Amino acid sequence: GLPCIASRTSFEVEPIRPEDMEAAGLTKQQQNQKSPRVVTGYRFNNIGEHVDRIVQSLLPFSEPTRVTRFRSCVCYYDGEMELFEYGELDCDIYFSGSMRTFIPMSAAINSMLKSLELALDLQFQKWLRSKVNDATGGGTYSEASIKLRDRVLKEANVLPNDIIDVSSFMDACVDVDLMDQCGKELAERFLNAKPSKILTIATTGLVIAIPMAKYLQVPLVYARKERSVVMADTFDAGYNSQTLGQDRQLLVSKDHIDEDDRVLVIDDFLSSGSSQEALLRIISEAGATAVGVGVLLEKEYEAGRVSLSGYGLPVESLVRIASVRDGVIQLLEEDGYDKM
Repeated sequence: GLPCIASRTSFEVEPIRPEDMEAAGLTKQQQNQKSPRVVTGYRFNNIGEHVDRIVQSLLPFSEPTRVTRFRSCVCYYDGEMELFEYGELDCDIYFSGSMRTFIPMSAAINSMLKSLELALDLQFQKWLRSKVNDATGGGTYSEASIKLRDRVLKEANVLPNDIIDVSSFMDACVDVDLMDQCGKELAERFLNAKPSKILTIATTGLVIAIPMAKYLQVPLVYARKERSVVMADTFDAGYNSQTLGQDRQLLVSKDHIDEDDRVLVIDDFLSSGSSQEALLRIISEAGATAVGVGVLLEKEYEAGRVSLSGYGLPVESLVRIASVRDGVIQLLEEDGYDKM
């Protein structure tokens, strides 16, 4: 059927020229003693075991640098348009063999893909990205998010009141390599926002905020839940802690946030959005500009994203949790695999 793509690879062994034998130090007598089967060139229009046999037969009687050549041709035909692309490899006979055909074939295929993309206006990457976004509810796959997703599924525990315990890699015991990779991923998502400071909550938010501050090269400010002796004048905002089941206060020293600052809010979880809203109120009170909210884990089944929507800020999360039922954590990504 059409359209179709066909390919073929040829193999050549260059002949040994008299000047090559002279350069190798062979006398006229020695040159005349060379078998015509050795000095002649060979060409095959396909690749198979015969390539390996001819190479092994010629190798003992040839210089190691005798040139062999693989040429690949890929053809596209759809009934109207015909395209040809080529790949070529010159290889010393010492290293030659039928497996080398993959090198020029790969080059020819890559060239054909580029030609077809231009000729037919193909948008494979855009199409694939849209399918992934549909499957993940708008999320983004990356090496960091996949690793974090696996750790959540393998190690996270569900406590009473559906509290998700990730202390084995994000809290009491921190996987610093994983947090560094996650910090780099989240930082790249907010590069265009051009934050001048990061604001988080001590201590849980620090595991992701510290590596992000490193990659964004901005200062990190964290809100305390209790007043310190060094905090004379503060911004403060209340929020409801689902983990503790009680109202708490967040305090930030007024010396640490200025009116000119562009502040990025970072935290470990997005649940009800109460703590993130408290940080946004502090930013507003300081007269600074909030540029976004980033979290490691988002509880999709709670109203956090909706409660923050009124601020008109981008909200980014690496892993989105679809539900917690009967002690089982289901991630949003799992709902979309059948769509891809």
